[in-house]
Amino acid sequence: MKKEFEYNTSTPSFDTSTKSKLVVKIAVLLSTLMFLAIISAGLLNYNKNVDLILKNLQNQLQLAANTIAISIDGDKYEKLKGRESMDTPEYKEIKGVLREFMVNSYLGFETNDIYTFRRVSADSLEFTVMLHDQYVGNRYGIREEMLPTLEKGIPSYTGIYEDENGVWVSAYAPILNSEEEVVGMVEADFKDNVYLMAVRDEIYSILLFSLVGIGVAIIIAILVSRLISRPIVNISQAAVRFSKGDFDVSVPVSTRDEIGMLARAFNHMVNEIKEKEVFRRRNEELAEAYRKLDQLNKSLQEANHLKSEFLSIAAHDLKNPLQVISGFAEMITETPGQNSNVYRNAKKINDATRRMLRIISQLLDTTALESGQLKLNREKVDLEKIARKVANNNKAYARKKNQNLEFFANGNCVFKADRQRMYEIMDNLISNAIKFSPEGNTVTIRIEAKEGKERSNGKLLFSVRDRGQGLTEDDKQKLFGKFMRLSAQPTAGESSTGLGLSVVKQLVELHGGRIWAESPGQGRGSTFFVELG
Repeated sequence: MKKEFEYNTSTPSFDTSTKSKLVVKIAVLLSTLMFLAIISAGLLNYNKNVDLILKNLQNQLQLAANTIAISIDGDKYEKLKGRESMDTPEYKEIKGVLREFMVNSYLGFETNDIYTFRRVSADSLEFTVMLHDQYVGNRYGIREEMLPTLEKGIPSYTGIYEDENGVWVSAYAPILNSEEEVVGMVEADFKDNVYLMAVRDEIYSILLFSLVGIGVAIIIAILVSRLISRPIVNISQAAVRFSKGDFDVSVPVSTRDEIGMLARAFNHMVNEIKEKEVFRRRNEELAEAYRKLDQLNKSLQEANHLKSEFLSIAAHDLKNPLQVISGFAEMITETPGQNSNVYRNAKKINDATRRMLRIISQLLDTTALESGQLKLNREKVDLEKIARKVANNNKAYARKKNQNLEFFANGNCVFKADRQRMYEIMDNLISNAIKFSPEGNTVTIRIEAKEGKERSNGKLLFSVRDRGQGLTEDDKQKLFGKFMRLSAQPTAGESSTGLGLSVVKQLVELHGGRIWAESPGQGRGSTFFVELG
C-alpha cells in the first residue's frame, strides 16, 4: 500500500537550541581533526629532525677533521714516533694546529676533542698528537668505520657508538704525505650530550609548536563552526520565505538536525519549484565554471611559457661561462710538462664542466621541444662516422670503469639528418650504457643499413647494448618520461637528471624515426634501438 505524504502548510518554528548543538558538534569534530593532524605532523617532524641533527653533527665533525688533516704536513707527521717525539718541533707545530682549531671553532667545548693517530699494527692505532699529552702513545683498537680512511684515504664518519670513555659521534680524515700516502688519521669527536641537548631542544620546540597549534585549532574550530551553523539557520528561514511566494531563494536540504529543520521548510516549497528556474541557475553555474576553467587554463599556459623562458635564459647564461672554464681546463691538460697535481685537478674541472654542459644542453633541448622552437638542420651525413666519433669520445669514460667498447658497422650509413642532434642521440645512449654497466664489461655499438644503397629508400638501425641490471616491466613503461628514475642505478655512483632519454625520444621522432628498448630481464642487460627511415 502506497503511503500518502501530507504537508503541513503552516509556517515551521525554529528551535535556536539546535543551532548551539550543531556549533558544538562542528567545533569538536574540527578540533579533533586538527589535534590529530598537529600531533601527526609533530611526530613526523621529530623523526625527520632527529635524523637531521645527527647528520648535521656528522657533517660538522667531517668538516673539522678534513680541515685539520689538510693543515698538517704529512711529511713532518710521518717523523713522529709516540711519546719520544713530544719534544720535537714537528709535534709542537701539529699540536699548535689542533689547539688553534679548538679555540677558534665550534668544537671548542670541554666534551669534544680532536687528535691524531698513526697505525702501528693491523688492528691497533697509537695516539700521536693530542691536546692532552698524557694519552700520547696509548693504543686504541681500529674500528670498522676507520678502515676506509686508513686503507683508502677516504674521509668517513660514525653513527652513535659507545666505548669505555662514553658515547660518541666521530669523523675521520686521512693525513697524506707528499707521495699521497696515508701516514696518519685525524679524529674529531662529539660526546653524546651535544646530540642529546639538540634532541631535547627539538622536543621542546615540537611541544611548544603543538600547544600553540592546538590552541589555534580550537579557536579556528569555534569560529568555523559558527560560520557554518549561522548560514544553515539563515537558509532555513529563506526556505519559509520561498513557501510564501518569494521565488528568489531556493534551498534543497534533507537531514535530521538543523538540516532536518531545513528539510521541513523545503517540503513547503517542493510543489512550487519551477524547472525553468533550476535549469537557468544550473546553466549560469556551468557558464561560470567554464569561465573560471578558461581563465585558469590561460594562466597555466602563461606560467608554463614563463617557466620555459626562464629555464632557457638561465641555461644560456650558465652555458657561456662553463664553456670558458672547460676550455681553459682543457688547455691546461694539453700543456706539455704540466705538474701532475695541476693536470689532475684541471682534468676534474674539465670533466665536471662537461657534465654540467650536458645537463644544460638537455634543459635547453627540453624547453625548445616543449615550445616547438627546436628545428632540425637536415643534411646528408655519414652516421657511421658520427657513431665512431661518439664512441671514441666515450672511451676515456669507459676506461675509468675498465669497460670495453665494441663497434660494428654494416652498409652505407649516409642519411639526411641533423648532424648535431644525431651526435646528441648517440652520445646519450652510449654514455648511458657505460654508466649502467658494471666494471669489466663490454658495451656493444652497432649501426647498419637495412635496405638499399641510399637511405632515401631504406632504413638505418643504430643500437647500443649494455650488460647492466636490465629493465623491469615498470621501467619500460616510464623509460622515456621526463625526470624519471628507474630501478637500475648507475654502477659507479654517477648522477642523472632524468631528462636524457626523454630528449632522445623527441629528437628521434623529429627525424621521423622511432626508439625502443629490449631487455631479457633483470641482471641480463638492455639494448636500445633507434630506427630511421
